[in-house]
Amino acid sequence: MKIRFLLVFPIILLTVSMLQAQTTLKVAHVNVQELVQTHPLLDSIQGVLDQEAKDMEQIYADMLEEQQTKMDVFEKESAGYSELMKKTKQEELLALAQKIQNYNQTAQQTLRQRNMELIQPVYQNVSAAINEVGKANKITYVLDVSTGAVAYMAPDAQDITELVRQKFQK
Repeated sequence: MKIRFLLVFPIILLTVSMLQAQTTLKVAHVNVQELVQTHPLLDSIQGVLDQEAKDMEQIYADMLEEQQTKMDVFEKESAGYSELMKKTKQEELLALAQKIQNYNQTAQQTLRQRNMELIQPVYQNVSAAINEVGKANKITYVLDVSTGAVAYMAPDAQDITELVRQKFQK
């Protein structure tokens, strides 16, 4: 009897462990881009970016106006300048043009970096909400359909985009 028990027990144990290992996978999909674009924080982020862009554009416009004023003065008065003075003024105008160009490039880069800095918490919030919905619904995998990386999606696949969006409103 003991021998039979010792032979049957490992088989039962092995069978039970195999059944536990064969749990069904639950896969759902979500549209992350849609969630980001409709996130409640996005309006305030856009407002901050718009204000910063407006401030930078004003500085740029002021610089262009200064350049135009100096060019007008140079054109009016250059006839009375010596060659050395003309060359010096032209170099100043070229340096100012270069300064304006550098400012424009730096401003655009700064706005791009600021956008990424401000939008990062939104992506983190979306990710946390997806994780929360996934755990609550016992989902094994959540696929992002906005990236286009989904090879196939069944017509009855579970879309949790709306469930995640509801997490933002709580």
